[in-house]
Amino acid sequence: MTRPPHVPFTGPVAGVLGRAPRVCLFVEFLYPVVSQGRVPFAGGIEVQLANLGRGLSLLGFDVRVVTCDYGQPDRLEAGGMVLHKGYPPSGGVPLLRFLHPRLTRGLSTLWKLDADIYCFSGGSLWAGLVHAVAQARGRRFVWMTAHDHDVRADLPDVHGLRDRWFVRRAMRGADAIVSQTEAQRRRLEEDFGLDSTVIMNAVDVPAAVHDPGAGTRVVWLATYKPSKHPEWFTRFAERHPEVRCRMAGVVLSSEEGQEAYRAAQEVAARCPNLEVLGTIPHERIDDVLADAALFTHSSASEGFPNTLLESWARGLPSVSAFDPDDLVEREGLGACRTDYPSWEAAIERRLADPELRRREGARARAWVTAQHAADVVHERFGRLLCGLLEAGDQRLSR
Repeated sequence: MTRPPHVPFTGPVAGVLGRAPRVCLFVEFLYPVVSQGRVPFAGGIEVQLANLGRGLSLLGFDVRVVTCDYGQPDRLEAGGMVLHKGYPPSGGVPLLRFLHPRLTRGLSTLWKLDADIYCFSGGSLWAGLVHAVAQARGRRFVWMTAHDHDVRADLPDVHGLRDRWFVRRAMRGADAIVSQTEAQRRRLEEDFGLDSTVIMNAVDVPAAVHDPGAGTRVVWLATYKPSKHPEWFTRFAERHPEVRCRMAGVVLSSEEGQEAYRAAQEVAARCPNLEVLGTIPHERIDDVLADAALFTHSSASEGFPNTLLESWARGLPSVSAFDPDDLVEREGLGACRTDYPSWEAAIERRLADPELRRREGARARAWVTAQHAADVVHERFGRLLCGLLEAGDQRLSR
């Protein structure tokens, strides 16, 4: 896979507005990604949006992020972004805290930023609220998909009539929609009659390349919750005591998250070959993938898993239960199997064939470098934003 020729992007510096366009990302849990481990939570979507924010700042955008208040300084500069505190994630009186401090502080912060473009990723009430602020300000609004469920007509991850109404309103009122995959684009058109632009997720491609042929460990990295099927990996570890297995991921505070983590720990207590780790700061992902022969992923429903990109960028093939746009199978980046016996067999085949792992790992890194490298993806996004600003009068005099 060869990388497409680089076309210099000069949108913001060419003076779309005569100044740096201000972009506001509303990402409740972004601060943990840049906290250097002080706050131990970082999901894939937060990592992606932090990456996007840094990339847009390098292109010349004035990037502001509204994130939860973990006690960090307000207007904290991180990776070219400026982080503004919204509300504490657990602050306020139960039942009332939706109104205050979440609604009051979140909306107040969004309004004060007076961005040229407001962006939100995923299906939740805040999609509608961010859209409402942009509309009231006379600004542009960009909605981004975060999961395949976001483009289904029934919005299965959005609960309650109020929230579904706000999400649908945001989708239909968006000045642009960005989908992660061609499959999402098609489903959005079929279920909602809405157009979107496919811009695949970005990942930083490190200089160092792993040698999966020499690796000895199988790795699982996700969130401990039933939909991610961590029990597939612990079952594999139990059935293969000769294989070194490592799993790590976000430990949710919910009952189901805690139970999934405890279940994995219980298996590790009786299986010396299984190492179970909790939440790992994003900057330590290389430690988790050290000595890996293969990356595994066991969730059958996703958007575009960041962990797949992270492993491919390091030259590791994957065996997954989800295949965005059939990339894994089509490009030969590993294997996708949606039932446990076939998933296990695909892992066993690769563990028995170091050269197969090397070939698939090399193709995976080449694919990521050509299609998902941060500068390539962020330039596409930057062009889209500048196109919105050039499209009409934004009433941007301040």
